[in-house]
Amino acid sequence: MSKRRKFKIGQRSPDEIKRLRRRLLSGTLAEIHQIRDEWHGVHYRWWIITLSGVLALFVLSYFSYTQLGWYADQRPLPTGSDWLLRRIPAVNVLPILSWGWFALHLYAAGAAIAFHPRRIPFLLFMLSVFLFIRTAFVFLSPIGPPVEMIDMGKLDYLFSRLMGTYTFKNEFIFSGHTCIPFLFFLFFDTKGLKLLMLCGSITMAICVLLSHNHYTVDVIAAYLIGYSIYVLSENLFYGFIRPLFQVFPSQARY
Repeated sequence: MSKRRKFKIGQRSPDEIKRLRRRLLSGTLAEIHQIRDEWHGVHYRWWIITLSGVLALFVLSYFSYTQLGWYADQRPLPTGSDWLLRRIPAVNVLPILSWGWFALHLYAAGAAIAFHPRRIPFLLFMLSVFLFIRTAFVFLSPIGPPVEMIDMGKLDYLFSRLMGTYTFKNEFIFSGHTCIPFLFFLFFDTKGLKLLMLCGSITMAICVLLSHNHYTVDVIAAYLIGYSIYVLSENLFYGFIRPLFQVFPSQARY
């Protein structure tokens, strides 16, 4: 009997396992070297100063969101009629919208910190612009929850603890679940991360519709407004914000 036949179908030989371990080790070391090189290229003087200013803006944007979001929840708003939602039954996909959403954003934040440290100030600035614009939409929206909405504030473990303080009931136009992963898709420049974020955004879009947590127009608007937010943020940050904190402004984006 040959040596190869001593192993069951699907079972790897010791040599194959060693090769896989070496490949895993070399890949891990390559990732570590890439992270080290990215952080080595950070201009810490402008990075820290810019990050401090952008963090203050982000805190201000989130404070305005919590205040106006609370006000929006106090208004009795009428339900709207949606052509698509009337034709699909409500499906409980809340675990994807809560824990899946949380895991996706945690991974995106980790990838941004590890591989794009020089662009972290821009990322926070973009999210601040997103919060300001979405707060305005939530505050001005005249429509309440869709019919047969599966309420995340009541049925989901994670969002039931955030509702009323960090997230709110009457925040429909436009879908944050859809828009934020799409913004990460625009932010990242590597194929793998872009594909992951785009798939995550599309998954969230499908799930918010299946659970009737958003109207169809909320999902469509998330992509249109999200792209506008990215372009606006990029022009403002690299055209005005970043040069303010640099002694010798550079034409380079990063």
